[in-house]
Amino acid sequence: MASTQVPTRMKRLLLAAGLLLSRLAPAQETPYQFSPLPLDAHSHRVVYAGTQTAPDASADALLARAAAWPTAGPYQASNRRTNAAAGTTSTHVLLRRGQEHYAGRLTVQVREGGYSYRLTDLTYTRPDYARAGKHSPGLVTTQLETLVYTRPSRQRTRRLAEISTLLQQLLTHFHQAMLPEGQPTVSTGQ
Repeated sequence: MASTQVPTRMKRLLLAAGLLLSRLAPAQETPYQFSPLPLDAHSHRVVYAGTQTAPDASADALLARAAAWPTAGPYQASNRRTNAAAGTTSTHVLLRRGQEHYAGRLTVQVREGGYSYRLTDLTYTRPDYARAGKHSPGLVTTQLETLVYTRPSRQRTRRLAEISTLLQQLLTHFHQAMLPEGQPTVSTGQ
């Protein structure tokens, strides 16, 4: 009788160990994504950066297009600084969406046949009426990283996805303005 109990105990022990280990290593589960926004590994700030090619475009023409953007649409530019000798331009860009505002610094470095860009220093401005029944002092502006590094929740994830879509649309509008009409864009960065 003792000989039949040992294999049964081992089977139970192995079954219990297998069940415990299966909880620790789930198969086919998608990895957790902290933020849909691109975060810089060194500064831990939101940074959209990349390189675009513009075949047959001179550096002077690209710099003129970058310095003139935006000409129309929901985007506004201010504090424009252009250095023609270095081939750079930097602009504070503002996107208004209802009572919310999104702003950031767009820096462009042009060269013959292409350019690189960086969208940094992103802020989010919203009315402060989140707490019903309280007096609203006006608009509240915060760095976008404040929202990124808050406690994860479905609302936060949904809000970050909306902001990511808006910023991608801003960059798409910029890329279209940088190229002559009818010319396709070739992306080599994010």
